[in-house]
Amino acid sequence: MLKRTTTKLFATCAFCFGMAFSLSAIGSGGCQSCWDACQADFDYCIDAGYPAENCRVTWRSCGISCGCQIP
Repeated sequence: MLKRTTTKLFATCAFCFGMAFSLSAIGSGGCQSCWDACQADFDYCIDAGYPAENCRVTWRSCGISCGCQIP
């Protein structure tokens, strides 16, 4: 069960990084979109029942990869 949870968490994180990099090329308007995508992933993570601390770490990593100021 732990291996499955870890795999899903890493998959979510990888998706978030990919989304962040693609959206960061758009410009400042992309910053908001990137943060919105990070927030959506965070909400999904919490709703899926993952530990809140893991979701926060993934959210923070996603936000950093946006390359924008934290809103």
